[in-house]
Amino acid sequence: MSTARLMCLVILLVSLTAPVAAGTAAGGPPRDAISIMVSPLQTAFTRALSDRLVKKYDLPPLSITTALAVPAIKAFCGGIGARFPDVIAIPRQLSSHEYDSCVENGVVDIIELPVGSDALVLAVRKGDLVFNLTPRAFYFALAAQIPDGENFVPNTFTRWSDLDPRLPNLEINVVGSENGTSISAFFKEIFMEGGCRGLRQFKVFYSAPDRVAMCTTLREDGRFIPVKPPIITTFKDVMEHAPPGAVAVIPYTVYRKNAAWLDLLPVLNVLPTARTINDDDYEAVSPVRYYVKRAHMEQSLGGTGVVRGLYSFIEETMSEDAIGPGGYLESLGLVIDDPEERQRDRESALRLQPFRH
Repeated sequence: MSTARLMCLVILLVSLTAPVAAGTAAGGPPRDAISIMVSPLQTAFTRALSDRLVKKYDLPPLSITTALAVPAIKAFCGGIGARFPDVIAIPRQLSSHEYDSCVENGVVDIIELPVGSDALVLAVRKGDLVFNLTPRAFYFALAAQIPDGENFVPNTFTRWSDLDPRLPNLEINVVGSENGTSISAFFKEIFMEGGCRGLRQFKVFYSAPDRVAMCTTLREDGRFIPVKPPIITTFKDVMEHAPPGAVAVIPYTVYRKNAAWLDLLPVLNVLPTARTINDDDYEAVSPVRYYVKRAHMEQSLGGTGVVRGLYSFIEETMSEDAIGPGGYLESLGLVIDDPEERQRDRESALRLQPFRH
């Protein structure tokens, strides 16, 4: 074999066995901006972080895509490289199954950033009647079909007092996020599924998957008034045109933005406050979590250099300026963790300690 042919063979073997770099076709060329997929519940927090990263660290604005938790996690766990997101923001912790799917695709060093909590709250316009509600009341108010003896029939309830004489004689009108959003999914899980849980008819007649569908399918006769995303900017106009006494189902962040003209309602006799949300005394609490892919960091930080600025993202997200008392995320409605917990989580994140389920 000639020397030239031998050299060509060596080059070919090296190219076949060398690790795939971030800039190859497998992952696409390196990116300028951090790519993040965000639950609608966390969009306002993420935009505030993006603004701070631009001003403080001279980074490009975050490339933000709004997505439900499941597709966001699927994209994040899909692999390493520039065509996969660097960060996801979801309203819960990664499950063991989701973590395993990440590991199977080579996404192993995941940094968890627990920044605090949000909640889904009920509110009415100031001057409207404030009253206590329960998940059971919401199920019977909004489900498309409800049990009647041994059968299920179309829901024809029109007033809260039809459900329970202790509730006010007000028409049922509920304003909430349209179907298919994270807010809607969280509402259905807490208020609709929570409301039908334990009803005998579901246990007798329906398997678990069918039971969920029956519990969460909303009536379509105008009693539920949908708000298109982003709810933080579209909610006010919808609520202002809703019938008198309408009950809004909104994130605590949206309530904080509109607190001047809204009153909160208790759920199961617990009013949502920073204390009741942080202590999990309130029913509908949602943790705020960011997950960062270490493999996309600069090579000096153990990554492949997909995008710069991920460590700065961690620093800023976990800073007291962001998640401490009086921080700019708290001003948007984030319920902050206690000081010891914040410090422990901050130290773990800055050490790039991997998340383990």
